[in-house]
Amino acid sequence: MSLSSRFGSMCISSTSKSLISSSTTGIRSFQYINKYAGVASSSSSCLFNTSFSVNNNNSSNNIDTTFKRTIISLPHEISLNNLRDNPGANKKKIRLGRGIGSGKGKTSGRGHGGQKARAGHNIPRGFEGGQTPLFKRMRKYGFSNARFARVLNPLNLDRLSRLIDDGLINPNETITMKHLYDVNAVGKIKFGIKLLASGEETFKHKINIELSDFSENARKTIESLGGSASNVYYDRVGLRFLLKPEKFDFTPKRARVPLKLKEKYPNHPTGYLGAYSTDGSPPAPKESTTESA
Repeated sequence: MSLSSRFGSMCISSTSKSLISSSTTGIRSFQYINKYAGVASSSSSCLFNTSFSVNNNNSSNNIDTTFKRTIISLPHEISLNNLRDNPGANKKKIRLGRGIGSGKGKTSGRGHGGQKARAGHNIPRGFEGGQTPLFKRMRKYGFSNARFARVLNPLNLDRLSRLIDDGLINPNETITMKHLYDVNAVGKIKFGIKLLASGEETFKHKINIELSDFSENARKTIESLGGSASNVYYDRVGLRFLLKPEKFDFTPKRARVPLKLKEKYPNHPTGYLGAYSTDGSPPAPKESTTESA
């Protein structure tokens, strides 16, 4: 016997509440349909398609009962059967200290004591327990203007006075860095020479000297004896030509003074054979005379 032959395929409307009962097989099924859960459809469509079937086997007393239910709904339709949170909206909370089987029992995953097991601990990033951290043990990298600094060779007045007393330098002529280089007064010269005032009490020579720089006391000492101290600027090529002219088969142009050193070298000659000054202005043109017929 089959209930499908008796009830057929039942279509339950969304606007009604139905109670389906099967007393033949002793199985009672209740289907409660909310009137707000349905969708507006034609008479040929329904929200639930429910069918019952009972098969009796004459050879045995076993009864095979099949119950099938199909929920039909339109795509993107909101109804009671598809109302739920977004995936991941409700995350299950981890319960701590609830036994070994949970995996988070006893110490609750914090280990056996220590600073990290306490509440409110804050260990700085890179902290190594008081040991000098790695980022402080490594050298610093990056750009720096220190490699471009002009480091001048120092020369004291007592050293210069001793060279004059020994006859290695003639005080009657203008003393340049070439004279000091020839007598090995300061060794290798890379950017220039700066005269310092150590030994100003014993310095008694009247001289005219041209160097890269002077200390304030050294300049006052020389000028107080009637001499002169002049600042001269040379770049690497110009300084090499001054110290070793035999290395060149031409006369290089004098380099212009950098803007940050312009006040230290006022009206400094620049260009080929000093054709320009520090401010970059060319020399005044010469007046040409024409013979009148």
